[in-house]
Amino acid sequence: MLQRSIGTIFLLLLLTALIPTLTSAQTNITITGGSTVPVRVRERRANIWADPDPTNMVFDRWTGDTTLVEDIYSASSFVNPRSKNISLTATYKAAPTWSLTEETINGVDVLYYIPQNPVGIIFRFHGSGGSAQSTLSSVESRLFSNDAVAAGYGIIALDSSDRATGDWSFLPPPNNPDLNNVQAVITNFRQRGIISPTDPIVAQGTSRGGVFSSLAAYYMNFQADAIYIAYAVDAVVPITPVPTIFCVAANDDQEMVGPTGNQRAHDQAIALQNRGVLSSFNLHQASPVYPERFWRVANLTKNDSHNIYNALKAGGYLDGRDYLIDNPRNSNWQSVIPAQYQLYMSGLGTVLGAAYANHGFFSDYDSRVLQFYAVALSASKRSRK
Repeated sequence: MLQRSIGTIFLLLLLTALIPTLTSAQTNITITGGSTVPVRVRERRANIWADPDPTNMVFDRWTGDTTLVEDIYSASSFVNPRSKNISLTATYKAAPTWSLTEETINGVDVLYYIPQNPVGIIFRFHGSGGSAQSTLSSVESRLFSNDAVAAGYGIIALDSSDRATGDWSFLPPPNNPDLNNVQAVITNFRQRGIISPTDPIVAQGTSRGGVFSSLAAYYMNFQADAIYIAYAVDAVVPITPVPTIFCVAANDDQEMVGPTGNQRAHDQAIALQNRGVLSSFNLHQASPVYPERFWRVANLTKNDSHNIYNALKAGGYLDGRDYLIDNPRNSNWQSVIPAQYQLYMSGLGTVLGAAYANHGFFSDYDSRVLQFYAVALSASKRSRK
């Protein structure tokens, strides 16, 4: 009995000595050039964010203690804070200055930027009710274009033919006006030497534009497809050879998608993999509204972002961990935003939607989508040799 008691006391003393060490390791993340939120005891995942891109630069990667970083190439990622004290630095790389050219081709508005010798051309298809202009101008979507251009890609966006609803046609060719318009743009640009017949073409579609992109990628023989907050046309999945990455949102609130649509996208990704087609499924989770989050909105400063954050916090729209309590689509968060920021409501709403992970485009997966394109294009090159 005495030996057992001594052993028990020794074990308790040992655990007592270890507890402070374990606790301190859980609460120490140092970020240079970025932000995080305080780490709580036993929290296994902490969000990290890089500061907005400096002029003529884009985020490159995290450096430092990166072993526990989920994606070192993503400006918004997660880290496991439990194993040790972590020090991370956001680094950036040079990016070209670029601007869009606007034309009307085949009766629809077309916006594009094509560099010399592009790595590939990305056709971007807007969501329901959207346009080429809205696809390229919203805060989160513009970040994707910036990252794509920095990686050497050209960008093309066009309006859907239906300007009453802003929807895309899902008819097969030759009776699909939107497929005809995509082909008209490709033919026009090749004839004018804007793009080369050998330039690889990939797709990125959002919401109903994502559904349409699965049709365009299949019928136009694109070399990869990225479908955001949507799924592919069911009839295409058993026959398409196009590598496809699905990026859906955990709190998608649209009737067309929602949890059922997310599951559909997941099942389609598995079906493609089972057929030997390169595919990936990615579920975007909600993340905190940290004080610097609105700094990415054009013309807002770091101090502006703090003011907006403080207004939301004081207004009761954020919980103790700075997550949105309710869906920003219907929570009336606009009522607490200071008057001087009223002109920025659309951009603020886009950022909040990405933080809540509702039905909207998000830039968190830029790096993995561009990496997916790179793998798909590399595989395509090898198959042609």
